[in-house]
Order: sequence, then structure tokens, then C-alpha cells
Amino acid sequence: MISSKSGILADRMKHLLGTAKHADAHFLVGDGDGKELLSAHKGILVSASDVFEAMFRFDSQNGKAENGIRIQNPVEVPDIEAAAFKVMLSFIYADDLSELNGDNAMAVLYAADKYGIEGLVDHCLQIPIQNLSNVFLAHSKARLFYLEDFEQQCLRYICQNAETLFKSEEFLQIDQNLLCELFGRDQLMISNEFELWQAALRWADEKCRQNAIECSAENRRDALGPALFKIRFPLILKKDFTKSIVPSGVLTNDEFLSVYQFHCHPNLRGVPGLNPLEFPWHGRIFDWNTAKGNWATLALEIEKFSEFTREAVGTSRFSEAMQMKGFDWKILAKIETEEDSTDKCLGFYLLCIPPKNDGNWSCECSATLRIVSQKNDGTEDLMKKYDHVLDNESRGWGWPNFTLMEFIMDPEEGLYDSDEDKVTLTIDFTVEEEKTTKKRKLADE
Repeated sequence: MISSKSGILADRMKHLLGTAKHADAHFLVGDGDGKELLSAHKGILVSASDVFEAMFRFDSQNGKAENGIRIQNPVEVPDIEAAAFKVMLSFIYADDLSELNGDNAMAVLYAADKYGIEGLVDHCLQIPIQNLSNVFLAHSKARLFYLEDFEQQCLRYICQNAETLFKSEEFLQIDQNLLCELFGRDQLMISNEFELWQAALRWADEKCRQNAIECSAENRRDALGPALFKIRFPLILKKDFTKSIVPSGVLTNDEFLSVYQFHCHPNLRGVPGLNPLEFPWHGRIFDWNTAKGNWATLALEIEKFSEFTREAVGTSRFSEAMQMKGFDWKILAKIETEEDSTDKCLGFYLLCIPPKNDGNWSCECSATLRIVSQKNDGTEDLMKKYDHVLDNESRGWGWPNFTLMEFIMDPEEGLYDSDEDKVTLTIDFTVEEEKTTKKRKLADE
């Protein structure tokens, strides 16, 4: 009976909105040919938003009057699409979300944020990332509105689907800052670096067309700006580099010579007389051939590592979460000490975070934990491997004393580059089907 009455009330509110009977608030929404006059009721809008209340209070105090009659000009809203404004009104009047979808979610989010309709903001953010028509736009909106969790979800989705998304029309509309950020991410899932170069050229050519200038080598280089130096040219096959990249003219002579010298003398970077290599040469963390199945790779980059080592024992850093087999997976890096010693160690773990209220699970995990060498002298990464069964009492596994902090930062034999002042941790892991096993010790989080 209650639900029936609620439905009747919602229908009445929809009818009131649709007919605009006794409406006393009018909005000229949209821009150009898309302008539309929409009507509503101040009392209903004020009940939903402090923004509307402040706006109408100001209008009543500052409105003009002629011959004793107050003039009510429509409120101009050129920055919101009429369709998105209608979705917002439907939600305010009747909690109606029937017209909210992946195509208009970001436009509605903008409207809801502008007018302080928090419930509608939440609904916009609950639409699955894969259903959004433009995840690049969603990422930009998330950053604009300081929605950090949603921003990271968008960024993770872009990285995991870069192979497809970088071929889309939406990719060509992103700005240089986002292009640079994406190209610089170790987690970018691409089949090979040459694909990234081709995406960069498509993007640069589009910017040239938008600015009505020639798609010349110089203009392409200017359009790419710092994003050019995020492409890992040393990882591109020499035949592709020679056949396609050198003739493009985008790289200078010194730059392409430095790539050739890298291929000929990979362990002699920084030697006087050689052209300095200005491009990253470490492989990206995701491997397309393995990440498609049960294999995946996590990464954690610890910036200002020298400061991190001076923090208190127990200080932790976590990577972004990755989902696999219905679980969230993270890297945990933790400052530990060796037994009976005050020497600081790096604790290095793979953590498994199951769904809430799921107390009966187990999975077999094989993992390779790696500290990636930051040096340019051929120093090898430090790796350790394990096979372990994780369950509700053993949600993580690793080493509390993976290695001494002192060793990582050793200028001669360590893995640390003082100029970069960062350390990158990666875990390549695979998860097999769940099994019933005896319980293991929980890694101390």
C-alpha cells in the first residue's frame, strides 16, 4: 500500500513538472541552437538544494520591477545541456532516474554538482565505467570536481583498455596534459610501444587540423610537447624505428642516434661521447600476452624514497587496487626491521582483499616480487618468487625483510638512483581456481 501511494505521488510530481502548471521559475538552458526554455517551481527546487535557495533569494532582493510588477526574466544556463537539466529536474521532482545513462552521465554530473544535488551526483558516479560513452571526459570531470576515487577508476579503466581506447575519436579530443600523464604510466596496457607512437601521431595530426596548420614534423613535435618523451622508443623494434619513426622527422638527429646507441650498447648509458638517452627504456608493467587471462601485474612507485626510508617503522605505502577473480589485489610496502636489529628493511607483500562478508574462500597464488633497478648501468632487478594459498586468515603473503633499505640505496651495488629519488615495486602474479586447503598465517598488514 505504501509503495502504491509513493508511486501515485511520483506520478503527480512528474505531471506537475511536465505541465509546468503554476511554475514560477524559468531557465533558458543550453547554448546556440540547443537552447530550450524549461519551467519549474521554486518551492520544490529550494527543498532540494541550498544553491537554488540562495539563487532565488538573491533574485527576490535584486529583481527589477516596472509599474509595480516584478519582471521575471529566465535564468540563463548556457553551460548545461537542456537534456541534462531535464534529468536533474526529474530527479528533484520524483527521484526519477529513467533517463540517466552512460551517454549523459557526465553532463548530468556537471549539472548536479553545480546545483548541489548530492544524491544525483552519487547516482552518476555509480554508473559502471564501461558504460560511459566517453571515459576520457569522465576522467576530466572527476579531476575538476576533486572526485579522487572516481578519477582513479577512470584512469585504471583507460590503462587496462588503452589498446582499444587509443583508437577512438574521443582519445583525439583529450588535452596534452592528460596525454602526457597516460603515456607516462607504467600500467598502460598496450601490445607494443610502436602502437603508442602511432596513437601519438594520430593525436598530434588531429591537433594540427584543429588549429588549421600543416601536419609537419615540427608541428607534430610541438603538439606532443612533453608527451613525446614519455614514449619508450628504445623498446620499439629497430626495423619499425628505422622504417617509420626516423623518416617522420619528429625526433632530432641526436635523439634517434641515442636510441640506436642504446640498442648497440645497452649497458653503457651515460658514458661520455654517447648521445644522452632522453626516453624511458624500462618495459611497461602490464604484458598484453599474460594480463588477458589469470596473469596480471601490480606496480607501486614510491616517490621521494629517501624520505620514505627515514619514516617510522610500520609506515606503509599501498598500490592502486586491481580486480581479479572477484577480489581486489594490492601491493603493500612497509618499513620493517630485522629481528634483533634496528636496521630498516623493506617489507614487500601481495595483499588480497575479498568481497565483504565473504568468509569462506581460498585461492592458489604464484607471484614474482620485484624491485625494479633505477640505474642505467645494467644493474639487474631484485626478484623473489613464491607459491602460496591465500584464504580468509591469510590474505597476504610476502617478506617482512625483502631487503635492507641500506642495500637499495647503496650507490655502488644498490637499485636506487639518487637523481630520480624513487623506487618502483612490481608483482607479477597468477591466481588459480579456488581450492579448499588448510589455513595459513596472515601476513601482518
